[in-house]
Amino acid sequence: MNTEPDSARAHADGLARGIDPDAFGHDGLGADIARAAEVPGSPQLEAGCVRNAYEAIAAAGERADALDDATFVSLRSGARAAADAARVADEIGAGAGEALRAAARAWYPYAVEGEDRSWRAALGAFGEMCESGAAADQALLVRAVEAAGAAVIHDDTATGLAVHAFSGELKRRTSLGEDLSTAWAGAVRHTGEVASDSVFQTVVEAVEVVLDR
Repeated sequence: MNTEPDSARAHADGLARGIDPDAFGHDGLGADIARAAEVPGSPQLEAGCVRNAYEAIAAAGERADALDDATFVSLRSGARAAADAARVADEIGAGAGEALRAAARAWYPYAVEGEDRSWRAALGAFGEMCESGAAADQALLVRAVEAAGAAVIHDDTATGLAVHAFSGELKRRTSLGEDLSTAWAGAVRHTGEVASDSVFQTVVEAVEVVLDR
């Protein structure tokens, strides 16, 4: 007497005839998997977006009350140079990664005395991360900001503390699933509360406006 369950016998009979009963319905499952794979990942950045961000930073520096303050003079000059570099990258059809690197390098010479080591370290780490060749998407921007924060982890200047606080909060929020615009806005608020630096705050607030567009 055969004590195998009907389903087991049917499976064995099917296999003997070259039929895999488990295959039935796999087309539907495959379609579901394919649709899931089509869900967009991190949005791609464009050189034009990088250009807009640096132009917004330069404009914010122009509107600052402390027009003669050395740090804001540095901000305006550095941001203009970075915006010009990003504009050229955009006009020649370069990608966002190239625009980010060019803009970071263009800002280097304008770092104000006393804060120059902080800005150079942060911008250098930011640019190096963008050199990685990874897809130029929003995730790359978060990693680049994280690298900038790590570069100034032992820097106790106002700029160093602000960069580190911002990068840590941005990473925390994006790790929790917040989109870049929301996470950026939250990191701006957090930094303003725990490690406010007028120049750095001007920079990240200007970028926030661009991300919200």
